[in-house]
Amino acid sequence: EYEIEAEYAHEFLRNGSRGFAYEPIIASGANSCVLHYILNDQVCRDGDVLLLDVAAEYANYNADLTRTIPVNGRFTKRQRDVYNAVLRIQQTAIQMLRPGVMYYEYHKEVQKLTESELINLKLLDKHDVAKQDPDKPLFVKYFSHGTSHMLGLDVHDVGNMYHKMVAGMVWTVEPGIYIREEKIGVRIENNVVIQDDGVIDLMKDIPREADEIEDIMNSK
Repeated sequence: EYEIEAEYAHEFLRNGSRGFAYEPIIASGANSCVLHYILNDQVCRDGDVLLLDVAAEYANYNADLTRTIPVNGRFTKRQRDVYNAVLRIQQTAIQMLRPGVMYYEYHKEVQKLTESELINLKLLDKHDVAKQDPDKPLFVKYFSHGTSHMLGLDVHDVGNMYHKMVAGMVWTVEPGIYIREEKIGVRIENNVVIQDDGVIDLMKDIPREADEIEDIMNSK
């Protein structure tokens, strides 16, 4: 993991960055389920997923990027199913953002999307979900963090999370599913600029489709 961290540091510095925007998370296998894992000292093993939450500071501004890839270059069927579930959630979440949106209302909708995907992955039972205590939702076992935060001069930039979104704001979009018992943690994170008619996805050209990732990892 630390060798991968070193490669990022090398590329950031040689391209004019001042370095990491925040303490990088290079988390393989079971570590991918630890939200703020920063030891980055374990061996990346064949069959593991590798969660990379790492980005650069440039011209005093910070990026915040997460991608999840297979260590050996190929997702297992289960890993791919979980990955595609998170990708669908992210794609839908990005489409929801525009001026006037209230963060906590949006986050609640993303939680509902996640709940549905967890049922499809057979991690939750729809009958149990129907009977759940609304104050203790079952999805929290697999998705326990926020979907988005403001971004700018700081990674978690200054602003009121209870105010409506306005054009020009930059937000992260970072849903995830973490299955500790299967050692599969998947998070996908892009940064978007709120526009009058939607968003500009600043990271749309950084591959995130499972097939794209596998193609890159197996090309020589």
